[in-house]
Amino acid sequence: MAGELSISNLVGGFDYQQILDQMYSLKSVQIQYYQQRESELQNKKSALSSFDSLLEKFQDIANDLFDDSIFQQKAVSVSNESAVKVTITDPTAVDASSFDVSVVQTAKKDVWLSQAGVSDETAPVATTAGTLQISYGGDVVATIDYDTDTSTDTPSTIQEIANAINAAQDKVKATVFFDGTNYRLLLSGEDTGADNTISVTETGGGDLLDVLQLGDNYTASHVQTAQDAVIEIYGTQVFSSTNDFTDVIPGMTITAEAPTTSPVSITIDNDYSKMKDNLQKLVEAYNSIVDFVKQYTGKDGALSGDFTLQDIRSTLFDKLDPLFQLGLFDVDKDTGHLSINSSKLDEVLSTDPKSLEDALTDDLKNNLYDYLIYVTGVDGPIQTEEKSYDNQINYIEDQIDLTNKRISEEIESMKKQLVQLQLYMAQMQEVQAKITQTFGTPSIIPGTSISTTTGT
Repeated sequence: MAGELSISNLVGGFDYQQILDQMYSLKSVQIQYYQQRESELQNKKSALSSFDSLLEKFQDIANDLFDDSIFQQKAVSVSNESAVKVTITDPTAVDASSFDVSVVQTAKKDVWLSQAGVSDETAPVATTAGTLQISYGGDVVATIDYDTDTSTDTPSTIQEIANAINAAQDKVKATVFFDGTNYRLLLSGEDTGADNTISVTETGGGDLLDVLQLGDNYTASHVQTAQDAVIEIYGTQVFSSTNDFTDVIPGMTITAEAPTTSPVSITIDNDYSKMKDNLQKLVEAYNSIVDFVKQYTGKDGALSGDFTLQDIRSTLFDKLDPLFQLGLFDVDKDTGHLSINSSKLDEVLSTDPKSLEDALTDDLKNNLYDYLIYVTGVDGPIQTEEKSYDNQINYIEDQIDLTNKRISEEIESMKKQLVQLQLYMAQMQEVQAKITQTFGTPSIIPGTSISTTTGT
């Protein structure tokens, strides 16, 4: 009989903990049922959460397709990228077109290199102290006093003079250049452009520039003249202080890399690759939803018998109708998967891209946008079911707590009774011992048997 406990031969003593364990095992069947039910609900909730993530991914991809800028992307091709590079900075401002560009010259910095130098970089350069003055773009940027004595704080060696120039300003970089025999002074402008020229003079009677053969009096030391970049488009020249031309064509930067001997062809085309990629991602996201619904709502699925997911999948399929109308999708009747009809897609893009743009950014958006917000929202069917499962799980956990409390109280009560019974047994054993002592070993008290029955 279920729930029956049997205690025999009490006079011989017994382990009441074993009885309590058996009693708890019988009583805890209800808890195990609750726990099994809670596990099932947790699995259902987890499956819904995973499905909700699939819907949100589908929604994110759809939102990208709803943006009409996806049809304004541009791709550029250049016939000679070693001479000209083109960057699309704003595809919405650029029209599909083609044109030729010639690079007349690239932008350069102003560079000076002393034609003479010193063989000992630790020795003074000048024989007479003076003041070095450096101008950049017409403005004086550094005035450097120099000396002929290395023991003073005033710069005198070629490295000290270079360091002083660099410390005084940031427009002209001074570097000590060793040609294998002598140490020479190299001055380089910070910026390209015809206006960013360097001028080197000195005052105070010094002879530093004469020793180095550097500056305005030594034109050979002007090894590179600052100049603008110049490009030519169909006979019209355009100038820039850098090699980048940002305003020639709106939304585009043309970069001059090297002078050309013949025009470079630049072609701007509409770029539908991002749209195609996102459309493929939408199909893959939909197919993931199809597979999920089939797996989890099938006979052995965690959400078997739940028609909410099937309704959502079916609704999504219906709302993709604008793309079906264009013949862009094929359906696998066995799996329910969608696939893109690539040839039809290319045909639409080449003959009537506006129809696809309208289908995606207008018709599809009107069909899907609000529905996706609803099904993924706090009041949507998915989260409503999740809340229902949460309520059921909370109720079950409360029942588990109550049942555990009740069983504990019953076990404690039984424990007290068994302790009293054990005390009684001890008394019986004392009596039996006295009788044996008095009358011998014949059995006066037959074997004792006590049976108790507990319900579950």
